[in-house]
Amino acid sequence: MNIQNRQSGFTLVEVIIVIAIMGIIGGLSALIIGRSLDSYAALERRTDMQTSIRLAVERMSRELRNALPHSICVNNGGGCIASGNRFYFIPVKDSGRYQDKPGAYVGGPAILRDRLPVTPQSRDRFDVLSTNSTNRLNAANPDWAVVYNINNIDVYAGTNDVRKQISVVDQKDIQNDANLNNDIDQIQFVGGNQSFANHSPTRRFHIIENDNVTIFYLDGTNLRRATTTFGAPNAPAANSPLLMENIQACTFTFTPGSPQRAGLLRIDITVAQQGETIQVIHDAHVYNTP
Repeated sequence: MNIQNRQSGFTLVEVIIVIAIMGIIGGLSALIIGRSLDSYAALERRTDMQTSIRLAVERMSRELRNALPHSICVNNGGGCIASGNRFYFIPVKDSGRYQDKPGAYVGGPAILRDRLPVTPQSRDRFDVLSTNSTNRLNAANPDWAVVYNINNIDVYAGTNDVRKQISVVDQKDIQNDANLNNDIDQIQFVGGNQSFANHSPTRRFHIIENDNVTIFYLDGTNLRRATTTFGAPNAPAANSPLLMENIQACTFTFTPGSPQRAGLLRIDITVAQQGETIQVIHDAHVYNTP
């Protein structure tokens, strides 16, 4: 009887084929996983860029809501123009309505009203009608009272009597009694008698802080926010706080409003990072009734 010993195994050709198939599968797997990781990374970059732009635009739009009417200036480092890579404005600290009718507040003792002084009249104070003992005006020396600002030149230069510096905000007893609940605020001026150039059509005044101007500007590929002064509103300090980076292009375009409609600041920002580019255009409405 013949007994044959057989050994089972793989031939060299079979091993080579298996190795080739595994290599192909591994390569495809690596390619699929790599593309998935690249897609995830790209999606994360786009999300980060979109979030950065949204936060920056919301920050600028929110601050613009408190801009002094007609104080916005868009430029590229020089004078005010229609479109540029930076803009500045004066933020409003508080506002209210002023008294402009003669006579007594109530019957009984004649208590004269202190009216807003307008050229050619002058006076060292005026009464605020929109406050009471619990709703006091947020103003003090060295803040400024602004009335009927209609351009972005006079208010910065302090010309044409559109702003007057406050000496003190006092309470006035308008009913000549001991009850403080019916008292109103009274703004008194630095230097005694003063006068504004014009009345506001809505009898409104605004309070601004002394030498407090807000500027947003493009610095290379960075968008920064800074605080400047009336005399040099377009001169931010070096290394101002960073608002956004990786900016490829940034343009601000301002369209002044009218008594019937608000002004409009168009914010056009393009951000680029590792081959990803996103452009956002946002229109911010600007209150402009002086």
